[in-house]
Parts: sequence; C-alpha cells; structure tokens
Amino acid sequence: MALYDLSLLIEELNDGNDYRYVGSSPDLPNLIVVGDTVDEVLSLAPQVTAALIASMKAAGDRLSNTLQSKNNAEEAFCT
Repeated sequence: MALYDLSLLIEELNDGNDYRYVGSSPDLPNLIVVGDTVDEVLSLAPQVTAALIASMKAAGDRLSNTLQSKNNAEEAFCT
C-alpha cells in the first residue's frame, strides 16, 4: 500500500447522536471517520483511510485524481 497525503475536514456534530465529531476528505469522498473528540478522529483517520483505499483498490475502483501517492509505505497520512 502507498502513503497518501490528504486533507481531513473535521466538523462538530450537534445532533444528539453517539458521536460528537466527524471527519471527511474532499480528496477521498467515501471517507467518514467519527469520534467523541477531535483527537480520536485524528487517531482513527489513518487506519480508516488505509482500509478504505485497500478496499477500493481490491474492488477495482479508481482513486480520486487529487489523491496522490507519496511512496510505497504501509500507511495513510492525514493533514
């Protein structure tokens, strides 16, 4: 798996449901990461991103042109 650099947008949820924050990325439209804190979303984002990209590749789905591979490392990096 490659190393990817992508933007992560984190929003506070005020809907009374289980999670308080949600992270998404314009670089990877299917990415959704939720957590009780911003730190939790940030800590979960690399694992969720890596799993989503692996799943998309296995299914033969194309990645967004804005999502650029940085090298052949085994993780995703979110900024």
